Amino acid sequence: MLRRPATAGIGRTKRPRPNLERYPARASARREHGGRLRRIARAALWTAAASLGAWTAVQAYIAAGPVVAGWFEIREVRVTGLRTVTREDVMKRLQLDFRATLLSVSPAHLESRAATHPWIKSAAVSRLPMHVLSVEITERRPAAVLKAASANYLLDEEGAVLTAMAEHEYEDLPVVIGVDPGRLLLGDDQLRRTAQNAVRLGGLLAQSLDGRPEVDMSDPEHAVAYVQGMRFKFGSWPFDEQWERYRATEPAHRAGAARGPRDIDLRFSDKVIVREREQLS
Repeated sequence: MLRRPATAGIGRTKRPRPNLERYPARASARREHGGRLRRIARAALWTAAASLGAWTAVQAYIAAGPVVAGWFEIREVRVTGLRTVTREDVMKRLQLDFRATLLSVSPAHLESRAATHPWIKSAAVSRLPMHVLSVEITERRPAAVLKAASANYLLDEEGAVLTAMAEHEYEDLPVVIGVDPGRLLLGDDQLRRTAQNAVRLGGLLAQSLDGRPEVDMSDPEHAVAYVQGMRFKFGSWPFDEQWERYRATEPAHRAGAARGPRDIDLRFSDKVIVREREQLS
């Protein structure tokens, strides 16, 4: 019996193996698409989990709110540092809600509210265990009397208006004139600095001389002060330096000058000029 020669495979086309990709680009695109879908699914899952956790926390807080509020309830407001301001004045400025807790209040906001009182310079609010809110007040102190045609006002050392006052109150304090109280009450910063300089100058004179100084700031660059029958003229540079220059020469002026009204000119940096007023035209 004759065998056929092994030529059956000659002329046939090879078919692709089943375990090899015929189109690699399409397969890569499918893999990328599948990976993107998996990433989106994971992100959605994490978002849902986070939302559920947040919702659970909010519900837990709402349920535990009364308990937590009881732990931090404000049962005492301790106010210290009062001299002129009353506790009732402070409480009105604080405007505390009856439901407020140590956690719900903002010390900075309470300090700002308290400082709106004209007599309060600053306030320090702090939380103390377990149920105490501490409010430490620093008050402004009267330093001078501002006299105007309409009324008299009390000033502190920073030139801030504390209150209107009667004619014969605080007669031991220096007097300031030449400052518009209306502009000062409206918050004119430049005028407040002028008033502050006047208060400072009045304090310098009051510490060194007997009597009640009166400081005229009609011309802020050339203040004029009156005390013991003397009129002092100041220049625009710091009053402290000018006054110290006068104090250094005061014994000689007092020994050589006759009694009576005198003008003392301190506007020059290298000398002090003293004149008797009767000699002035």
